[in-house]
Amino acid sequence: MARKTVESIKGFDPNFSCRGFSFEVGKTYTVKGTVKSCENGFHACPDNPFDVWGYYNPVSDKGLTRYAIVDQSGDMDREDNKIASASITIKAELSLPEFIGRGVECILSKIDWKDAKELSSGTRSASTNTGHGSASTNTGTGSASTNTGT
Repeated sequence: MARKTVESIKGFDPNFSCRGFSFEVGKTYTVKGTVKSCENGFHACPDNPFDVWGYYNPVSDKGLTRYAIVDQSGDMDREDNKIASASITIKAELSLPEFIGRGVECILSKIDWKDAKELSSGTRSASTNTGHGSASTNTGTGSASTNTGT
């Protein structure tokens, strides 16, 4: 029987550790006992890479946070925007620009572009949108854009 695997993003301190546990790219780790979010298991964020910042500030007194793409498997327990899993495989470390790029891609994938009604172009173009699905694009010298909404 195939086991479910969830691809997620995990944050680490500058030493590539989390809660005193050291990790390495390419390795798989397994925890014993009952998996429970915030108690036991390997934690990572499957939905939006920027969710990781709720647990690891981009910069701490220890230095820059490090990020990795991971596969979570085995027993899992989800709480809010993170999953605790019995097993985790560290697939690849992400640079900060790669991490931010994935976050931006995630946000852009949630925009309902058919609801985007404003496009401004030209010198000093400006646009403001509010409401559900708001989006705007400006091009040209001195362009500015503001959006609010879900």
